Amino acid sequence: MSLQGIKLVTFDVTNTLLNFRMPPWHYYITIAKSYPGFKGATDDIKAKFKHNFKNMWIEHPNFGKNTIQWVNWWREVVALTLKDHLPANTNIKGLADKVIEEFRTDKCWEVSQGSDRLISHLRTLDLSIGVISNFDPRLNEILQKVGLLDKFDFILASYEFGHCKPDKRIFVKAIDLCKKPVKPSESLHIGDDVQKDYEGARAAGWHALLINKQLESEKKLNQSHIFKDLNDLIVNIEQNKLKL
Repeated sequence: MSLQGIKLVTFDVTNTLLNFRMPPWHYYITIAKSYPGFKGATDDIKAKFKHNFKNMWIEHPNFGKNTIQWVNWWREVVALTLKDHLPANTNIKGLADKVIEEFRTDKCWEVSQGSDRLISHLRTLDLSIGVISNFDPRLNEILQKVGLLDKFDFILASYEFGHCKPDKRIFVKAIDLCKKPVKPSESLHIGDDVQKDYEGARAAGWHALLINKQLESEKKLNQSHIFKDLNDLIVNIEQNKLKL
């Protein structure tokens, strides 16, 4: 069996269990266009979003958990991304709040192909299944709206816990949440980010796999641990080809 010896499997959320229906910056533009005077090119908004998200994470880690709190964190990201593309009298706070609310819903999120099938397969193996995600307090609501919440034994979001991947403490906490005794060497984490998901889990003594087709040519990584999507992973598990 490909998963022989594994008792716990956890998943990242963004770009693993769930995908955006459209990139966040596209959604920002969609909402901003409903305000008079919006002007902005997609590539420019995309670059600003990525830059501001990164800088905000450095200045206020974990969505501002210990500083400005998560709603203000996202308000600032939205404002910094769009303010130069709207008239000065625009109610940017109202716009940001609309974005924040929309991202609670399945208007913005969809279940990745293969998620349901993989989770169902893992259930037949009597494994503990959980979520470990760097996410704000909207996570449970989002998972409920896309029909995944009840499929997991626990949901561990960084904001509530107070520590983010790749911090070892979030992986230790996941094991603590299991109803059955589990060792790190019996645990597997599946995600898309090399540092946060793969290296973080392995540093905690876990096994780890990556769902990221862009890494399939990355020579520094074990290619047997990289899959283009969850369906690709399922095929390898069912054909007993998975190597942890």
